[in-house]
Amino acid sequence: MPEWRGETGGNEAERRYVGWFHELDAWTEYWDIYHPETHGRFYFGDGAQERGLLSYFLPRPGHQPPPFQAWKRLALYPSTPGIDRRSVFVQAIRDEVVAGAVAEVDDLVATLFARHFGDPGILAIRADYLEGIFRFATDTLPPASERAARVTLADPRSPTAGRHTLDGDIMWFAWALATEAAGVLDQRGERAALHALMLAGVGVGCAANFAWRGHRRTRIEYRPDNATAELLRRRGMCWASNMSLAAEEVHALFRIREWGQCC
Repeated sequence: MPEWRGETGGNEAERRYVGWFHELDAWTEYWDIYHPETHGRFYFGDGAQERGLLSYFLPRPGHQPPPFQAWKRLALYPSTPGIDRRSVFVQAIRDEVVAGAVAEVDDLVATLFARHFGDPGILAIRADYLEGIFRFATDTLPPASERAARVTLADPRSPTAGRHTLDGDIMWFAWALATEAAGVLDQRGERAALHALMLAGVGVGCAANFAWRGHRRTRIEYRPDNATAELLRRRGMCWASNMSLAAEEVHALFRIREWGQCC
């Protein structure tokens, strides 16, 4: 492993990965520290004047909005006779308020991605992003020392504030929902490459996170070793060029998370 040089990392790639995840988190989970002017708009609000865009389509303890319920049923029961679960999900996303929330979050993600990576249609950039997701998922990025110093020990975020990673396993699938929802609204396909890459990143990141860190079950062929890392890189590049394949894989991973792999 390289020697770290502070929060921004020890080499150019690490600085890019850390910069992307730091800024994404700065607008969402850590909005109160870095963007208090938003009142949590790109997260779940401030509990007062701002409800938060994510609350319209992502789950929180004790609350599962209709888009998440529709996505979960689509992933768990993709072939239910007499029920078009894809259409139910699409209908939930096209609700005017939900669609507006999804679009605003997608605009933010697209802006940040362009700033830190560039054009998601370029193969080298796809590979670079997937490598960053792998490092994020396996908790092998440089520490978030500056952020950790801003978070008090009494803050429930303190155990993870010093790391660029994701510990809540359901959040991988919340990320997938948000991406698929953005794809539904992108009828002209202007961000098709970005959405496919984001969803491929969930497929790679979720699998790596569960295999390396043991948060939940994943495919039986995945192990915390170099062979699996290479396999995920190859598969990730395939998923990144086909959003339908990426969605099928993420849905399968969600079923495995819930029920295990039967064959």
